[in-house]
Amino acid sequence: MNHPRSQPARTLASYPLAVSFSLITFVATAACYTQLPDSVPMHWDLHGQPTLYLPKWWAAWLLPVATVIVTTGLTRLLTPKRTSNVIVSGVAGLMCYICALGLYAAIRPLDSPVPYAFAGIGVFLMVIGNILGKLTWNFFVGIRTYWTMDDPSVWERTHRAAGPVYVLGGAAILIAGLAHAPTPALFALLFATSVYPVIHSYITWHRG
Repeated sequence: MNHPRSQPARTLASYPLAVSFSLITFVATAACYTQLPDSVPMHWDLHGQPTLYLPKWWAAWLLPVATVIVTTGLTRLLTPKRTSNVIVSGVAGLMCYICALGLYAAIRPLDSPVPYAFAGIGVFLMVIGNILGKLTWNFFVGIRTYWTMDDPSVWERTHRAAGPVYVLGGAAILIAGLAHAPTPALFALLFATSVYPVIHSYITWHRG
């Protein structure tokens, strides 16, 4: 009796770009460690002022370790596809960027990182938007609403419609972030980009 062959296990070695981003976080942190203050800012308010500090020994390595944990977890959850490679590399790239931004903000405390963080999110949305329409139904990543999980056809149509919205919304967030738009405006752009697929999935499901 023939048994179906199981898919080969995917490890970080199968995602060279994600591995590179993960290594960069450790190298950059090690290179900047001696320049960091004893207390490193980890959270900022709407005006770009730090509201939470952590000890350097803990804060400096938090994101590099988290990058490895998150990307490794994604490689275990996702099936071996091109879309999976884009997602894992995109997440690792965003976390690497946030890590570098946090290091810069700790060394240059007068510069608010908030607009630049949104700019990075904008680029991430543009990257993900380009593969959303090819993302097959799954339990782990994607636009997971009740309606998309209930019907694979709703999933497919929602993701195809959301792809261009993510690209355009991400571009708008990127430009607004680089232009240092007010933080509420940046949140509004992000909210509008995120909520559209949810509404679309409900309408598509409701129409049957």
